[in-house]
Amino acid sequence: MVDIHSHLLFGVDDGPETLDESVEMIKKGMELGFGEFYLTAHYGKGRFCNENYDKNFEILKEKCQNLNLDIKLHRGNEIYLDENISKTLGEKKYNTIEGKYLLVEFSPLTLPSVGKHMVKKVLDMGFVPIVAHVERYNRFKGSDLLELKRLGCKLQVNIGGEKPKYIVRLLKEGYIDFLGSDAHRVKRRCYSLDELEHLKKLVGEKGIKRMTNLKGLEKEGKNSEKERSSSWIFDSFLRSVFRGTWVRSDS
Repeated sequence: MVDIHSHLLFGVDDGPETLDESVEMIKKGMELGFGEFYLTAHYGKGRFCNENYDKNFEILKEKCQNLNLDIKLHRGNEIYLDENISKTLGEKKYNTIEGKYLLVEFSPLTLPSVGKHMVKKVLDMGFVPIVAHVERYNRFKGSDLLELKRLGCKLQVNIGGEKPKYIVRLLKEGYIDFLGSDAHRVKRRCYSLDELEHLKKLVGEKGIKRMTNLKGLEKEGKNSEKERSSSWIFDSFLRSVFRGTWVRSDS
């Protein structure tokens, strides 16, 4: 299993402060079955610039090797999308995922039209955006998330993330490409076996493996696009008849 979204690297953002805490968090991730971790430290927001990233990454990697932890660590970043995204990407001081993907996040208050405009800039530079923790963006309706998919984005939700009922709906509809921990600290937003087991009951073992694996995403996206489109058309029809809204729970 691959954790595509984590803040396990010490001393670079709002994640762990010490090397020991990084190691403890990695061990917790291993207990859930994760064997590969992308250390996607925050990048942008005017305050995160990967200072000490490479140095601390090598320190953590060596520590894990000395402890004989059977894992793989990969560089990565969670890039904040704002009006300066073209300049940010032009600096090329960030880490990609497999050279092709960029984990990106919006402000929770971002309007869908603005969000689409920003991801288009990422796409225009040849990257595939993975939109992090999509359950947080209150202004994005289901149709907006579908539009992101149509543009070429991948969508990620957090294991044990906010608005669990909404996450369940997204998972059941088949819109989610990746699960991630978004782990930050040992005692705050860390790995939870109970939360992973809950999701496993909903989407099955195969579903969990698919969403914690980087392989086969292109084929999967093409094969299920028609089914998702039909689902959203039917859902829109029901809303027009009953004047309701697509289920989005805050619980």
